[in-house]
Amino acid sequence: MRAPLALLTLTLLVACRPDDVDDTGSPSDGGTTDGGTTDGGVSDGGGGDGGGGDACGGSALLGEWLSAGADVSPLFQSATFDYTSIEASFTADCAYSVLATTGSGDQYTLSGTWTADEGTTPASIVQQQSSPYAATAEGIFQVQGDTLTFEVVQTTPDYGFTAPTPSTGFGSTAGQGLSPGDNTQTYQRQ
Repeated sequence: MRAPLALLTLTLLVACRPDDVDDTGSPSDGGTTDGGTTDGGVSDGGGGDGGGGDACGGSALLGEWLSAGADVSPLFQSATFDYTSIEASFTADCAYSVLATTGSGDQYTLSGTWTADEGTTPASIVQQQSSPYAATAEGIFQVQGDTLTFEVVQTTPDYGFTAPTPSTGFGSTAGQGLSPGDNTQTYQRQ
């Protein structure tokens, strides 16, 4: 059960539940069933250059994005998660926020910072989630017009999943219970 719940942070957006909430939305005993950690990772805010501030200002990823209906990945449409939509925002100060909504109307918010290397196709991304718990996710993305293809997987703490890279491409997240493409998410610019 622990491995499928760790997958919750695979998508942007790494949409997941806080450690104090179980799969039913009820308070839990504080276990890290969603792969949470307390190591407090913080990004350099640099968009790949080690700088800060407006370093992400030129990224194609900037803006408001919505994944809904058939755009939600097979993993997050499954009964385990039942996500009907995921809203993501990436800002020029290298911050991100995500709001995931389930079929029953429950909502989960998370936020943090991000860095990207857009010198590859697809581009690579590292997300340092700070709320509701600290975690790191790595993966790839590509923006074509107003469509974002996005695939990330939690790497810290390590639950045995292999993140996609520019050389392995979309659909390459690997790990227990995953089929190729299960973790590939599509968003539309809002």
